[in-house]
Amino acid sequence: MDSLFLQNIRARVSDWRTGGYQGVLRETQNILAHAKRVGFLHPPQFEAFETYIYLKEIVGNKLSLEVFRSSFANELEFLRALGITDKEALELAYDPKKNEKIQAILEEKFGTADYANQVYALTMGSGKTILMAVMMIYDFVLSYYHKDDKRFAKNALVFAPDTTIIESLKEIKTFDYAKVLPKEYQNILLNIKYHYLESTDTPLSPNGNYNVIVSNSQKIILKTRSENGNGTMRLFGDKGDLEKREVENKRLYAIRTLSELMIFVDEAHHSYGKTLEGTLKKTRQTIEYLHKSTPLIAVVNLTGTPYVNNKMIADVVYHFGLKQGIEKGILKQVRILDYGNVKSEQFLEEVIDTFKSEYGAKRLEGRLPKIAFYAASISDLQQELKPKLERILAARKINLDTILEYHTEAEDNRDEFFKLDTAESKKQFVLLVGKGTEGWNCRSLVAVALYKKPTSTILVLQSTTRCLRAIGDNSTRAHIFLSKENYKILDHELKNNFSSSISELNAQDQKMIDFELKVEKRRTVKVKKILKEIIAVQDSKAEDIKIDFKKFKADDYMSYVSEGSIFLGEGGKAGFQEAKAIRRLKEEGDRTFYEIVEIINRYTHLSCLVIESIMEVSGKKRADLVKEANENVALLPFIIQEILKSAYKYEEKSETVEEELELTKLYPFKISVQQGRNALVVYREDEERDGRKGRIGFHINPYNFDSGDEKDLFRYLRDVLEKREAVKDVYFTGGVTDTSHNDFYFEYWSPEKRRIARYFPDFLVETTRGRFLVIEVKHGGEKADYEANKRSYKGTLESVTNEVFAKELGFEEFRAANKNFEYVIKFNASLQQEQVKLLEEIQNLA
Repeated sequence: MDSLFLQNIRARVSDWRTGGYQGVLRETQNILAHAKRVGFLHPPQFEAFETYIYLKEIVGNKLSLEVFRSSFANELEFLRALGITDKEALELAYDPKKNEKIQAILEEKFGTADYANQVYALTMGSGKTILMAVMMIYDFVLSYYHKDDKRFAKNALVFAPDTTIIESLKEIKTFDYAKVLPKEYQNILLNIKYHYLESTDTPLSPNGNYNVIVSNSQKIILKTRSENGNGTMRLFGDKGDLEKREVENKRLYAIRTLSELMIFVDEAHHSYGKTLEGTLKKTRQTIEYLHKSTPLIAVVNLTGTPYVNNKMIADVVYHFGLKQGIEKGILKQVRILDYGNVKSEQFLEEVIDTFKSEYGAKRLEGRLPKIAFYAASISDLQQELKPKLERILAARKINLDTILEYHTEAEDNRDEFFKLDTAESKKQFVLLVGKGTEGWNCRSLVAVALYKKPTSTILVLQSTTRCLRAIGDNSTRAHIFLSKENYKILDHELKNNFSSSISELNAQDQKMIDFELKVEKRRTVKVKKILKEIIAVQDSKAEDIKIDFKKFKADDYMSYVSEGSIFLGEGGKAGFQEAKAIRRLKEEGDRTFYEIVEIINRYTHLSCLVIESIMEVSGKKRADLVKEANENVALLPFIIQEILKSAYKYEEKSETVEEELELTKLYPFKISVQQGRNALVVYREDEERDGRKGRIGFHINPYNFDSGDEKDLFRYLRDVLEKREAVKDVYFTGGVTDTSHNDFYFEYWSPEKRRIARYFPDFLVETTRGRFLVIEVKHGGEKADYEANKRSYKGTLESVTNEVFAKELGFEEFRAANKNFEYVIKFNASLQQEQVKLLEEIQNLA
């Protein structure tokens, strides 16, 4: 369960988000708006980024201890969050040393560091590396524009626990920051210098600001010598051990000279625990040493495991757990199987048979599925595991070349190991010792097997969960095969590190599944657009305007106040129309005279003095207007419309321009689909299995259809149009309904929303003659209402009642300037006769 502190932060960030991110700098608003519009970040990544900004700009980059203190409305909540019982709180209330005791508990919980120290806990596969990169670049942008603001970093140091993770952290450098950063800030990226310290020989010469240094802790950590020079001794332990002389290496000295430094600790659970024993824990002392030399901006820790011994780390400010990852479709669903009292060969036979029946050679995003066997030692692997596995595979006629062995004595296979998650790799059975734990990202790994107890219990957790990263439509369930002993170890480690259990994970279902849409063919379409501009010309003098309040009927007006627009209705008359969703007001208001006049001014653009004059001419005194407008808020839209009718006449100016519409803007990005609808997400690789390759379709991959009719129609068109040279391509455009990614839409008057809306057609067929067919697919049950409205349509907006027909009318306006486009609606598109009719229409067009 999340801590009270964490729950409190989440609630405060949610309120801040709902309020429109009030209180942040302009650049931050732009970055948040861009990242949200592009939609590349997973929801947990974006929420964690929001939390980071909130704590930095709204809270003020304070110490966790101070944030904790200010997070609770009353002292009782504060004490409960500290773990103090109500009885202990009562006793503490009368204790003369109350404040000292509370401070001692806080320092035990959060430490005594005088810099901001935060932990962001996101389960594997949710994108901690990208999150780290986004946080980093945000700081660099803000520090570039606000050079004297000490909340923002100008240099970054990333601590990784080992060299394997350094390899995965290279994504910080290669990431396309356009997915999260507006164009106007991207030149700042040119100032960044990257330093990856992969070996002890890698030099480090950071220059100026905007350095990103990524290092294994060993490469820059403090070295310690005893006073008598007896060599490296234990650094952390009892107080006497800490009296030793510290020696900094050259890299540490170079980092110490950097100003406005922020430190990121990757896989930060290594730096927490019951003891401070071990080399990895020395990271903390190195951080303290750097802070003394040059005050740190903050330390940000990223981890997938926020629990130590089943207790959440105190500094956690954001948490997205393992169970949530499975539920949201970021991770695979999983079956965890334990085998008791089985011989090792019998265990392997069971594993191989299950793997073969569940996965076989069925490719996932073009990659072969893989299983990893973790052995306790190299001798175990070479003398027991590998010979037995080879016999079992041979008996089942499985090629032995599909085996890959990788450990410290098989470094020649390193390149093949890092190539595993590619379509080129032919390996499926991966035998490992001391490899393939943290930092190994192989999405096509679908199963893991451990049948002998390893040297470390945490290794059971790290190795078994490697197979959970999602791939494709994420309908593939992972399998973990364990001996009875390892099953108990994993259950214990899940409780300690994730506050979860094997039974919970086995029962966890996905509710939402995330898919990443990628560009296969970049496509643009040239069209003509008619731009209309309504020009207002003052028609009457203000003193001549008189409102007849006897005409006011409250029932004719909804009680609303929102941003509006001016439009030309029938006969060229001006009208006032809502441009956004209507917001109902309470029936009684409490506005002052000046607030009422300000609302009228907002829509009529007449001065406050002129509006007051109109009211007086119309027989409304100040007091009467205030009383009546507050008693019936529908009066304000009536006044606005009457003034607009009298004060202005309107002329419409039209201009035809040529535009190039993009079908593939700002890709890749992620979408979320309900689990029950994931069968409507279709990958090109799956469609082309068994040699069914084709040139038609998949300008993006995958396609996310809204209905089975759309999916069936696409498959039909892909099959029958493949050899028809007159058809250039078919694009499914209805799955991406965001103008950040798809320009191909029409505007139409929506009878449901009572406003102008955007319509993204389902399919676009392009011919080699420059002609196009737009196809809208609808369920058969919608046909009767469509046809009835088409018959009853009188040429006015009021007579448009059906959405399908309204979209057709919207297309007709578009077609007035684009004669090379045709439009067809297909009801019951799965029916063969409808598909054949459509084929004839396409042939006539081509």
